[in-house]
Amino acid sequence: RLGIGANTAIFSLINAVVLRTLPVERPEELMQVTMGGKERGTVFTNPLWEAIRDRQDAFSGVFGYSGTEFNLTAGGEIRRANGTWVSGDYFSTLGVRPALGRLLVRADDVRGCQPVAVLGYGFWQSEYGGSRAVIGKAISLDHRPHLIVGVADPSFFGVNVGESAQVYVPLCLRPELDSRTMWYLRVVGRRKPGVTPQQVATRVAAIAPAVYEATVPERWGVAERAQYLTNGLSVVAAANGLSPIRRQYQRALMVLMAVVGLVLFVACANVANLLL
Repeated sequence: RLGIGANTAIFSLINAVVLRTLPVERPEELMQVTMGGKERGTVFTNPLWEAIRDRQDAFSGVFGYSGTEFNLTAGGEIRRANGTWVSGDYFSTLGVRPALGRLLVRADDVRGCQPVAVLGYGFWQSEYGGSRAVIGKAISLDHRPHLIVGVADPSFFGVNVGESAQVYVPLCLRPELDSRTMWYLRVVGRRKPGVTPQQVATRVAAIAPAVYEATVPERWGVAERAQYLTNGLSVVAAANGLSPIRRQYQRALMVLMAVVGLVLFVACANVANLLL
């Protein structure tokens, strides 16, 4: 029992962090765009994201997003909600459907956009009791009213593993959109039908010089600008979602997985020995 219980607990952790795919359409087609070259990173500025979006030809859909926290109260004691800033093609690229109302679309994510919001299913249930009358009501996010236009599918929790978004709002509402030194966006795309992961990597790498040339921070010195222009772009599989924990502890988790198998083997051998 001890062997089975310990194995169950450890496998549940590994399954959640490493093995389970995102609850979206064809998750195996999703790929994350990362920074290549001398510096490697997973976050971009908004100008970089827009340059990638406008120049890429490897993805049928691509989106940028960033996690955040919103204050739900207009005054008094602060109440926090996990939120996500999302670009207009976030839900359509992932193939997520609404449980109620509609989801955010490209028309919601333009300069000067209106403050609208989509609620996570669990948040809708806990905060509004699952009332269908929530559509058209306002929710206060950081002291600003946002019109609720829909509720996300109950199985969808976002792209980051281990986090559950409660509110989704258009990326265009962020005040620092034109900053070339604010790094906060992750970029994920769905590769086009018939395009292999290697072809995606080649096409994304090919647009890197133009992307960085168009987004050099104005106030940087000559050396910094030269270093910036040496960066590249690459892609990694994103079927299992994005997880800093997985990236940081992947080797340890694999070792733990091997230990789980060994312990299970010993437990089974002991049971077989008792039966004999």
